[in-house]
Amino acid sequence: MMNETRQQIMEDIHEIEEPVEENDLPPVKKAFIIGNGRSIKGIDFKKLEGDTFGMTLAYRYWRTINWFPDYYINIDHVVLNHHHKDIQEFINQDKCKGYLLSRSILQTCPELKDNKKVLFLEDLQRQSGNPYRYLIDWCSGSCAFLFAVILGYNQINTIGIDCNYVEMIPEAEQQPDGTLIITKTPEENPNYFWDSYQQEGDIYNKPNCNSVHKRSWEDLTFLLTGYVHLNRMCMNVFAYTNDETEGLTKYFAKKDIKELLDL
Repeated sequence: MMNETRQQIMEDIHEIEEPVEENDLPPVKKAFIIGNGRSIKGIDFKKLEGDTFGMTLAYRYWRTINWFPDYYINIDHVVLNHHHKDIQEFINQDKCKGYLLSRSILQTCPELKDNKKVLFLEDLQRQSGNPYRYLIDWCSGSCAFLFAVILGYNQINTIGIDCNYVEMIPEAEQQPDGTLIITKTPEENPNYFWDSYQQEGDIYNKPNCNSVHKRSWEDLTFLLTGYVHLNRMCMNVFAYTNDETEGLTKYFAKKDIKELLDL
C-alpha cells in the first residue's frame, strides 16, 4: 500500500477501511514486526513470508547478511541522536520502502525532511483520524506494529519482542544524564539476537522494560482493540516466542518460534 511519495503514503494512512460484509473477508496481508530480542537468534530473515518491519540498530546486522526489511522504524531520541550519521547513510542507501522516525533526528539531519520515503511520528500524531494520536506510551516496537495496522496488514506476527531486558549489562556504565554507554563490545549480549548489536561507545537509554516497553504494549493493545472494532476490521495477531520467554503472549496468541527457525 505504501508508495514512494510522501503524499501517497499519507493518503494511504489516512484512508479508513470500508466495512466488510459477512463471509466476504479480505485477502490475508501478512507482516512481521521484527524486534531484536534473543529469542530470534538463528532465524533466517530472508525466509520470512510477508512484509517485514525492522527497527533501531539492527541495520548493523542486516548489512552483514545483505538483507533489509521493507520498513524501518526508529523513534528513540537517544539512538537517533547518537547514530544520526549512520542512520542517515542507511536511509540514503535506499534499502527499504519506507521509514518512520522521530522528528528529533532533524536537529542533526535536517535534509531528511525532504526525503519522500521518510515519515515522522509527530506528524502522524497530529493527523486527524490517525490512531497514533491516541497513544499515551510508545516505543519503536509498538510504533512499528501500529504502522503495519494503518498500512492495511491484517495478519501481524511479532518476533523477537521479548520484553525481558537485563537492565544493566556488565559492559555498560551510567552517564550523568541517566543514559548508558557501552564501554566494551559485549562478547555475549543477553538482550539481543546478535551479540554485536551494541558496540563500544554506543549511548542508549536504560531499557526500563516495565515502565516503558510493557506499558507501550499495553497501550497499543487497548488502542488496537478499539480501532479494529470501530472499523470492523478482520485482524489476526500472533506472538512468536519460545517456552522460556513470555514476550507478548500476554496480549497476543502464542506461536512457537521454532516454526520460523525450521523454515
